[in-house]
Amino acid sequence: MESSRKAKRYLIAGALIGGIMSLSIALLMDTFYADAFQGTWRDAIVNDLKTLFSLNVSPTDIVVTIVFLIVLGLLAAFGAFMGFIFSFFLYKFFSFLSSK
Repeated sequence: MESSRKAKRYLIAGALIGGIMSLSIALLMDTFYADAFQGTWRDAIVNDLKTLFSLNVSPTDIVVTIVFLIVLGLLAAFGAFMGFIFSFFLYKFFSFLSSK
């Protein structure tokens, strides 16, 4: 009983840390490399919306913000999944080492 609660805590913590790390890395890369890539994600979203749907929107438009939040949500979900898997392997490894 205590072991399953302990495992659940580790897995949830790994998922949270993975999600937060993926979001922070994505936003930092967007900030640091905006000049090297000639624009930010918002500029890329504006270009994609113009190419795919022939929408003329500005980077501050609500549609661009919604698409940006969807992309960030997908990145956070993927990072949380990777953090969950990583913490699962760590928990199994250390529980294997500490078993009698």
